Amino acid sequence: MKNLLFSISILFLFSLTVFAQDSKKEAKNKKKQEQYEKILELVKSEKYEFTGRKANPQQGRQIDLTTRHNFLRINGENAMAEMPYFGRAFSGGYSSSDGGIKFDGPMENYDVQQNDKKRRIMVKFKVKETDDSYNCTLSISSMESASLSISSNKKQGISYTGIIQEFPDEQ
Repeated sequence: MKNLLFSISILFLFSLTVFAQDSKKEAKNKKKQEQYEKILELVKSEKYEFTGRKANPQQGRQIDLTTRHNFLRINGENAMAEMPYFGRAFSGGYSSSDGGIKFDGPMENYDVQQNDKKRRIMVKFKVKETDDSYNCTLSISSMESASLSISSNKKQGISYTGIIQEFPDEQ
């Protein structure tokens, strides 16, 4: 009788553990889905900002950007960027005085692709400036995890990892 009671107790505790794990997994999955929907809504609003935390030049080590001001802002049909650049220029040196990637203008071929199953969003666009043209690809997997790749006609490509956030109206 004691063995039967002991076995039933163990079975009951085991089932509680399995149920608790399923509940945690469901809660975590629900939170991820809510965050994905929030990001998707933000991207569809076409009013968001990428802030780089690390730069990944094609040659060399990863560079910490937390102490450097940098951003890529999407505002309607316009994109504005001030990102530091670490890499090789192909012609005429760096096009701006500080050697960074800077542009402010209308986007061409703006395309948003979403993968609901993997909860990822990819944004692609092109911005032409007078002295260069920039192809940008922004891959977003969560608010805390996004990557930006920028290729240019005059500079070696570079990528950044960082975060996505809403930016306030400028006054």
